[in-house]
Amino acid sequence: MTLVWLQTAPVPADPLAGINTPLIEYVQVMLVLAGVLAIAYVTLRFGLPRFFGLRGSARGPIETVARYRLEPKKTLYLVKVGSQMFLIGTSEGQVEYLTGVAAENAAEILESSRLEQSRRKDFRQVLNWVHKAGKAAG
Repeated sequence: MTLVWLQTAPVPADPLAGINTPLIEYVQVMLVLAGVLAIAYVTLRFGLPRFFGLRGSARGPIETVARYRLEPKKTLYLVKVGSQMFLIGTSEGQVEYLTGVAAENAAEILESSRLEQSRRKDFRQVLNWVHKAGKAAG
């Protein structure tokens, strides 16, 4: 009996049906897009470096001055420990001490690596340059 009553009961009209306009739908899509972009930014900025073990250059007694990939799983590292520098080779399963670097060569290597880092432009610098160029043109 109640089943028949539920089937014959009139369905109330949706009070929010008139609000669902294309403008509201557009705003909803933009909010969802902003949320997805925020999640992607947080994941790439904080999650990915932790997942792959990438960290910023932390200051301490041991510093990686330079890295050179020989093959996909073979790399040379120039490591500074205190005032001494060492060349270390790594492969998939081992780390090998290759040689120490003389103090006079170490100063030259450090200077050249600093010049190279100062010449590199990160994405933020390029974006700022493009933004300033756009303002000057417009």
